[in-house]
Amino acid sequence: MSPSPRTTHQRDRRFARVRMLTRTIFVGSSALSVAMVGYLSTITKLHPSVSRPTTTLAPSTTTTLAPSGATGATGAAGVTTTTPPAPVTTTTVAPTTTTTTCYTSPSGNTTCN
Repeated sequence: MSPSPRTTHQRDRRFARVRMLTRTIFVGSSALSVAMVGYLSTITKLHPSVSRPTTTLAPSTTTTLAPSGATGATGAAGVTTTTPPAPVTTTTVAPTTTTTTCYTSPSGNTTCN
């Protein structure tokens, strides 16, 4: 085996350059990933997530006519007169829809308005 044409000092300098290059790549990729996570967390705060609407029931009133029975008198010719049916009031519940907006932070906390 022949001796290496490089001295130990040259070899050490070359390894130092390789270590410096790998350290630079590592630090650069770490800084880029931190910046990307910060950017994405800002974007998600600007666009709220869509949630299902909640339904609230509000009362409404309707009036219908129902027969209350025939009342009246028989006339001379045998004709029976009746009074009109009395109105009956019923209450029904109609759904009302409202929208709730929820925000989720990068740490997983959810806040709804």
